[in-house]
Amino acid sequence: MPDPLLTVCVVTYERTAFLVRCLASLAAHAGDVEVVVVDASARDDRAAAETAFPGAQYVHRPDLAGWMTRSRNAALLHVHGDVVAFLDDDVVISEGWQSGLLAAFAATPAPDAVAGRTRNLQPGEETYELPIGRLREDGTLTAGFASLPAGPVPVDHGIGANMSFRREMIARLGGFRDDYPGTAMREDTDMFLRVKQLGGLTVFAPDAVVDHLPAPHVKGRRFDTRYKLYGRRNHLVLLARHAGLGSRLVRRWIAADLRAVGAAGGLGRRMQRLGVTVPGILWGIGAALRQARPAPLAPERQGPAADAIRLALRR
Repeated sequence: MPDPLLTVCVVTYERTAFLVRCLASLAAHAGDVEVVVVDASARDDRAAAETAFPGAQYVHRPDLAGWMTRSRNAALLHVHGDVVAFLDDDVVISEGWQSGLLAAFAATPAPDAVAGRTRNLQPGEETYELPIGRLREDGTLTAGFASLPAGPVPVDHGIGANMSFRREMIARLGGFRDDYPGTAMREDTDMFLRVKQLGGLTVFAPDAVVDHLPAPHVKGRRFDTRYKLYGRRNHLVLLARHAGLGSRLVRRWIAADLRAVGAAGGLGRRMQRLGVTVPGILWGIGAALRQARPAPLAPERQGPAADAIRLALRR
C-alpha cells in the first residue's frame, strides 16, 4: 500500500472531549489521510480516539506531560505522509481544509511549509491591517491568521494550531526544538523561522481553514500571569536563537516591551504590566544565556533525538 500524501498529527493532554471532537471533524471532512495521536494524559484513551477516527495511530506517552513539542516529535516517529500537518486538539477542520492545504503545497513556487487559516469566530477577524505572519525589525510578530486575503501570501511564521510541513523539510530540521516550556509559546514560530533560515518558503493559505474553539488550559488560564511570563521568556529565547543573543533584534524587542509598560493606561495597569514584563525579560535573558549563542543557531537540530526523527522520516 503506498504511503498517504498527508499525515495529520494531533497532540493532546487531559482533554479527551476536545480530542474526540477534533478527530470526528477529520473523519467527517478529510479523505485519505493518516492520523497520529500522541496523548500525554495519565489515562489511556485509545478506544475513544479510535472510535472518533477509525484507523488512527494512538500513542500513549504520559511521560511527555507538559511538553507539547516533545509530543510533536514523538508523533514524527510514526508518520508516512509527504506532507505532515499538525492540528491542536481544540480545533475542528472545515470541509475544504484538506483540499485547500494540498492545493497550497502544489502551487508554484512550491512552499516547504503552510500556515493554515485559524478562525476564532470573532467579528471582523477577516480583516487584518498589518502584513500577515511577519517578524518585524523590533522583534515583534504580526499575526492575522484568522484573516481572509484574496489568496496565499508569503509569511515568516504561522500558528501551531494549524501548521503543515513537507516531510523532507522536517527531516532536515531534525524535528522541533523541544525546550520551549510552560505554555510552549513560540515553539511553532521557531519551526517556521528555521524553515526560512534554510531558504524554505512558507505561505499562509486562507483556504486551509480550521475553527479554533479553545479548550481550557490544564494549568492556569490563557493570558494569565503565568502565560505572560512564559510568553516573554520563550520569545526572548526565540529571538536569541534566530538572530543571536547580542543582536539588535533582541535589544530592540526588550526596549519595545519596556516602552509598552508606559503606554498601558492608568497607574494600576502600568504597575501590573511592569510586574510581568521585567521578570519575564530577566527570565528570558537567563534562559537565552543557556540556550542561545552570540551568533544565530544553526536551524538543524543535532543529537540522538534529532537523528531518530531523520531516520524515521527518511525510511
